[in-house]
Amino acid sequence: MEKLASFCLLIVLPSAVLSVSLAQNETVYFKEGGDLTLEPRFPDRIVNILWKLKGDLVAEWIEKIVPLEYYGRFKGRTDLDIKTGKLVMRDLTKEDEGLFTLELNSKVQPQRYISKAIKEVLKPQIWMQPVACSPDKHSQCALSCEGDTADAGPVTFSWMEGDKQSQNKENIIQITKADSADVETYTCQMKNPVSKKESDAHKNPFFTGPPPPLIPNAMAVGIPVAVILAAMAAGLGWKFKDKIANFFCPNKQDGVSNGNGANNEENNSTPLTDTNTEAAERL
Repeated sequence: MEKLASFCLLIVLPSAVLSVSLAQNETVYFKEGGDLTLEPRFPDRIVNILWKLKGDLVAEWIEKIVPLEYYGRFKGRTDLDIKTGKLVMRDLTKEDEGLFTLELNSKVQPQRYISKAIKEVLKPQIWMQPVACSPDKHSQCALSCEGDTADAGPVTFSWMEGDKQSQNKENIIQITKADSADVETYTCQMKNPVSKKESDAHKNPFFTGPPPPLIPNAMAVGIPVAVILAAMAAGLGWKFKDKIANFFCPNKQDGVSNGNGANNEENNSTPLTDTNTEAAERL
C-alpha cells in the first residue's frame, strides 16, 4: 500500500510542477474606480466558463445547464461574454487586487491574471540642468522630466521636439547647441497603463530660429543671368532708339518727310505779281 501511495505521489508531483511551469501569469493594472478587461485566448467553441478571483467565484455559465450568474460583491459591476470568455469589471477597489483564474470547458487555463491597483500619473515638469543653461556659457545641457510616480506602477517617458516626436524614451535627455538650434521648445510626457500626462512646453536655450530656405542651383544661377541680360537689353535699346523707333513707326517718319517736301515746293514757286501782269498786256 505504501509503495502504491509513493508511486501515485511520484506521478502527481511532476504533473503539478508541469502545470505550474506552463501557467502564464500576466500582470494587469487598474485604477481605483476604473475598469478592468480580461480577454483570454481560446480557439475552440466554449460550452462552460468559470472565473475566480483569489479563489472566490466571480462569474459562471454552463450551456443549457447553468444560466449566466455573477456572485457576491461582483454582481452589478461585472459582464461576461459567453462566446469569448471575456470578463469586464467596473468600479474596482483595492479589494479587487489578486490572482484571476479561468476554467473553460471544464479545464483550468494556463493563462492567469494578477491584478494590481495603481494611481494615475501627475502632470510632469521639465527641469534644466544646469538651471542657468545659456548658449554663451554652455554647448550642452540636460532636460529632466520630473513628476510623482509613487504607486503609479510602470511609467514610461516620451519627448516632443517642437511638434515632432523624439526618439528619446528616458526621463533625462541631453541637448546640444549644434544639434538643437532649430528646435524652439521641448515637451515631455509621462504614461502608465491607466493614464498619461504632458508637461508645459519648455523653451530651448539654444534655439536660433529656423535655417534660411535653400535656393535651388538653377534659381541661384538663373536670377543673376536674367538681371545681366535685362541690363544689356536696356543699354542697346537706348543706343539704337532712333532706329528702333523708325522700325516700329515708319509712317510717322514718312509723314514728316512728305510735309517738309511740300513746304519746299511752295517756297520755290514764284507768285504772279501785278508787274508781271502789265508786261503781259503790253505784249
